[in-house]
Amino acid sequence: MDITITGQNIEITEALESLIHEKFNKITRHFENITDVKFILKTENHNHIAECKLHLMHSEIFSDASGSDMYKVIDDLIHKIDRQVIKIKEKTKDHHQSEGVVRKHNQ
Repeated sequence: MDITITGQNIEITEALESLIHEKFNKITRHFENITDVKFILKTENHNHIAECKLHLMHSEIFSDASGSDMYKVIDDLIHKIDRQVIKIKEKTKDHHQSEGVVRKHNQ
């Protein structure tokens, strides 16, 4: 998995980079099929914006967040992505019972 972090009108500090890697580990625990991740951090008119594009095996997830504090924005973004990844994982999960399970009916 390749994580790319770019900044527009903002310098990507080591603290921001390590925060993203640390928080993103939470998502990789939920779902292993992530192939590529791109983060874009930017500032516009004293507003911090973070965007993320996640490439999965058969789909793609995009999310963004904005606010006045970049660390809080990254936290919100990771939380949004985590919910989306869990939702996709639940959709792909097989909910059928395996063959051989016999239910007894009380009569």
